[in-house]
Amino acid sequence: MSLNKVKGRESRVESRSADPPSFWHSTLDPRSLTPIPHIIRLRGPWQLEPLQRFVKRSFGGYDGPTSGLPPNDRWTMPADWCETMGPDFLGVVRYRRTFQRPTNLGPRERIWLVVEPPRSCGMVRLNGEFLGYVRFGASAGRFNVTHLLTTKNSLEIEVEHPELDENDMPLGEGSVHVPGGLVGEVRLEIEEGPEVGGQGSGD
Repeated sequence: MSLNKVKGRESRVESRSADPPSFWHSTLDPRSLTPIPHIIRLRGPWQLEPLQRFVKRSFGGYDGPTSGLPPNDRWTMPADWCETMGPDFLGVVRYRRTFQRPTNLGPRERIWLVVEPPRSCGMVRLNGEFLGYVRFGASAGRFNVTHLLTTKNSLEIEVEHPELDENDMPLGEGSVHVPGGLVGEVRLEIEEGPEVGGQGSGD
């Protein structure tokens, strides 16, 4: 259903009476006036490539050696990386997967990449282009990727846990605790909006 048509209907209802009848709330769900996006969940398999292991120093903070890492793996997300990297793993892991561009899109449909917060920080790239960061405890990252998609696409999310500051100290109390990794859902949301005319990479 067209969003413009829905909004028009809503405005006509409101113009009839400033105080709608008592049955209004019991017979109409206001959420039904908002179009529900079509969702494609990018569960996997994802390629997991460990880049660094964080090793705690005796005097505080962490070192980040790039040797002695767990082997690369394939996994379905969301999941705690301890299931594949080991129960005590802290560090940086690159998650990568490919997906096809959705087909049969209308001129008013937009595609959003939604990344729920990982543990603790994720850097998101699509087809080599940086989209942004998503952090644990914050809202999900939501990126308009309509004009960035090709027939076959490569999505990378580089997850760091714990997130370290410039002194290699963890940010946030308790941030070194499990779980770690891509623990939130990653999905595409297709929704109708104004006819797309330019490129956008974020909300």
